[in-house]
Amino acid sequence: MALFLSTIINRMDSKCRVSVPSTFRSSLKSQSFKGIIAFPSYNNRSIDACGIQRMENISNSLDSENYSREEFDLISMYFGEAEQLPFDKDGRVTLPKKLINHAEIDKNVMFVGLGPTFQLWNPESYEKKKINMIKIAQEKKINPRLRPIPKGM
Repeated sequence: MALFLSTIINRMDSKCRVSVPSTFRSSLKSQSFKGIIAFPSYNNRSIDACGIQRMENISNSLDSENYSREEFDLISMYFGEAEQLPFDKDGRVTLPKKLINHAEIDKNVMFVGLGPTFQLWNPESYEKKKINMIKIAQEKKINPRLRPIPKGM
């Protein structure tokens, strides 16, 4: 299973190409599709991304899991919005304009590891979200424990 850790900023060039961090590429090297799957986040102004294996696992679960109609519709929308972005010889992907616009990315792209998935952010937007998340955690005295990520996140 792919595992994505750390936060890394890379520059997007004028052709909308950005280098995927080498540690992220290494996590994906055994997968059948040499690239990433990316789609707009519906919770943030960011891009959600993962490897093809995760999408295949979700697809396979559609027949065996009991999803509510709303969950099934949302998963279906993710598949419809997903873009397969292959790596070029230099480990870059070309970001589609619709994803760039959704995440309000200009020149720099922040890759944020989320364990089994990752996100691409405008660095300024992520910093604002990070400050807000820390503030909420402090106010609510939330102390993250090492337990599984809730299903569907």
